[in-house]
Amino acid sequence: MLLVAPMENPAIPLSSHAAVAAGKSCWLCLGPAVQETQGIAFGALTPDHFAITDSHYGTTLGIYRCQSCGFRFCPDAGDVTSLYADLEDEEYERTRAQRSVQARYLLATLKAHKSSGKLLDIGAGSGILVEEAERAGFDAQGVEPSQWLVQQARNKNIPVLQGVFPQAVEGIQYDVIALIDVLEHVTQPLKLLQDIGRHLKQDGVALIVTPDGQSVAAKAMGKKWWHYRIAHISYFDKKTLTLALANAGLEPLSWCRPTWYFPLDYLLSRLGQYLPGVGRLASARVTKSINVPLNLFDSWLVVARKAS
Repeated sequence: MLLVAPMENPAIPLSSHAAVAAGKSCWLCLGPAVQETQGIAFGALTPDHFAITDSHYGTTLGIYRCQSCGFRFCPDAGDVTSLYADLEDEEYERTRAQRSVQARYLLATLKAHKSSGKLLDIGAGSGILVEEAERAGFDAQGVEPSQWLVQQARNKNIPVLQGVFPQAVEGIQYDVIALIDVLEHVTQPLKLLQDIGRHLKQDGVALIVTPDGQSVAAKAMGKKWWHYRIAHISYFDKKTLTLALANAGLEPLSWCRPTWYFPLDYLLSRLGQYLPGVGRLASARVTKSINVPLNLFDSWLVVARKAS
């Protein structure tokens, strides 16, 4: 639950004549940036704003666009590490079974490139992907800043370290590094990708998933797109993600649109953000037992390796 009320329509576009913001350099290419949308103040945020299952769509920090490469980001975001460290999310754990199906899907996608070896999941949550990777034969571990989520993993004997990458695993090399819906959460996405490259074995691969800000769904939903959330401070598309990978010394091996899996009641409650009458159906007992695959073609899954 949000502890402060979201601003009314926080993602309203500014004038097309907005001036280039002083000191707002692009996180990918250092080009000049212009503000596109207003947003709430970073100082008003609490750990609850960063819940994985947050449903306050359209509430963001101010979004800027690079005039050189087109990358969109939130340069007013401060240090989010402490906010994530104090994060708790009971609803995330409630959907663990469905998220495990997602993890198996991601590992099946990875299989064409790697089917064994040492795997690290960055932003591992309560270790769902780590658990499934171990079952699939990987030597897997995760790293996660949230103390509460790490404790959920430890309660299940899943190896998830409390901390941040790369400090928590400095010096260790991996066959696979997974970055599932994490890149959009960080203020230094280029450095994160560079650090991933440093921690990959020579023939290792990175498995990266992030929302596509230029997808049909994103354009159709406008400021109410479900990926416009406070916790999202970097907004990629295929062009800017390709640029980020190249600038980090990585090259794509494959691209696809990932599928997600959710309980029907969870989806109905989210749909209720747009159609309130539908949201009331989420309370029906039968909706809790039905699992739904969902692919809205508004995220990218890319497998990448060190550039040759």
